[in-house]
This record gives sequence, structure tokens and C-alpha cells, in this order.
Amino acid sequence: MFSTFYKVVIGLILIVIVAYFLQTKVNSPEACANSEGFWDASEQVCKTPTDKVIFQSLSKPHPVSIVLPESDLLVTVDKVEQVEQTIYFRGHYETDKAIGTVYLNMSQLKLLNNETKGFTYFVAPFLVNTENNDTLSYIGLFSYDFSRQQATHLNAAFLGNHVREIDIVVLQDSIVEEKVFVQEGLIKVTFKSHAAKQALSDYPSKANELLLQLVALDPNNDQDAAFRTIVRLHPTWDLDNDQVNDCVKEGNCDDNIDYSQPRLKQ
Repeated sequence: MFSTFYKVVIGLILIVIVAYFLQTKVNSPEACANSEGFWDASEQVCKTPTDKVIFQSLSKPHPVSIVLPESDLLVTVDKVEQVEQTIYFRGHYETDKAIGTVYLNMSQLKLLNNETKGFTYFVAPFLVNTENNDTLSYIGLFSYDFSRQQATHLNAAFLGNHVREIDIVVLQDSIVEEKVFVQEGLIKVTFKSHAAKQALSDYPSKANELLLQLVALDPNNDQDAAFRTIVRLHPTWDLDNDQVNDCVKEGNCDDNIDYSQPRLKQ
């Protein structure tokens, strides 16, 4: 009887020792890096990266709703779908006037800052497939509230219909000091759209670049956060280097002209 009791006690002690050893091994900078986490030196613990936290939250317990552009319709994207190497969150909508599907591209999610509590901001492309066989592409701006574990769609920038090769690069992170933004996140979006005389059935050939900046006054309140489009003026439109488009002085500015592209000789 006693031998059995002692064996059980020894077994429990061994389990505790092994568990402690494994826990200590996991909570090390090396093991943390191997698990694709990040090491918090102040707390001496391995934490899940913010983009993974957001993905895990949105994929099941707290799906995000996309505000359909040019309407107040909310479309919840709560179905996970993988197309080749790309992971989407998908949602369907159907009203008296329209039917369609929304795809949020989680594989291209980009963080605008590295906060791990309070609010953080991120961007991701999303597509709207309509009953008219249109595929409308947007870049969405989102906030994530760590306390509520909930993401909110705040704003969207339209890229076009049937665009391809969307890529997002974060040019500068958002930086908060003393509860105030001292630098706002800036992204560069490149994509291909159809040229003026190109058929929609053709692969788009026109290269485009779009600069979008986060505008948010209060780091702890996302109510008024939105995108600001930054126009990068090509030098050929500012020959006197006064940072003002020459077309203003010439009185011939045209909203259909992309002033980030070289000026054609007349």
C-alpha cells in the first residue's frame, strides 16, 4: 500500500518538475522566437503578436462587420475561406436592391502601430463582388480594441473595379507619446487597373500608387479616425519647385489627370 502511495507521490512530483521545466523553456526569448511570438522583457513572458491576436479574435468569437461603401449596410464577415495562399473572411449580403459577397483579405493585414493594449489600428484590402459581376476593391481602415476584443471598420479608400496585384507597404508607424499621436501611420498602396481603352476582360496594365495616412486625434477613441489621401506631385508638374501644381497657376487643372505621373509634353 505504502509503496503504491509513494509511487503516486513521486510521479506527481516528476510531473510538476517536468511542467515547470517546460514552462520555463517556453518562457525564454529563444523559444518565443521559435513560436513566432515576441518576448516582453519587462514582464519576462512570451506574447502573441498583435496581428495573430486580431486574426484569432475575428476568425471566431468576434467577427468584424464591413460598412458597405456608399451605403450604411453592415456585412459581417464570419466565414473563413482560403484561396491558394490567401486567407479571406467572407460575408454575404442580400437586400431588396442588391446582392453580393464581401471578402476581407486577412493575408494582407498591416498594423499601423504595435500597441498591445487599448486601441491599435490596421489596414487590409477587401473586395465586394456584386450581382453585376463587378469586383470592387478597397483598402479598409480598422481599429482593434483589446479590452473588448473587437475590431471596427472605420473608413475605406476605393481602388477600382477588377484591379489586380494589390500590395500594401507601411511607410511609417503611428507613434503615441503621452496619450497623443506624434506621428500618424502612412501606407503606400500599389495596384494595377485597366487603362482608359482597355477591356475589362483583359488583364489590367496600368500601374497605380496611392498614399493613405491615418487621421486620428485621440489614441483612445477611434470615433473620428479616417484615411487622408496624400497626393505626391510629380516634379514635372512643379517646375518652379514651390510645392504647388503648375496647373493651378495655369488655370487648367483636371480631376481626371493623375498628377503623380509625369506630365506629357505638349
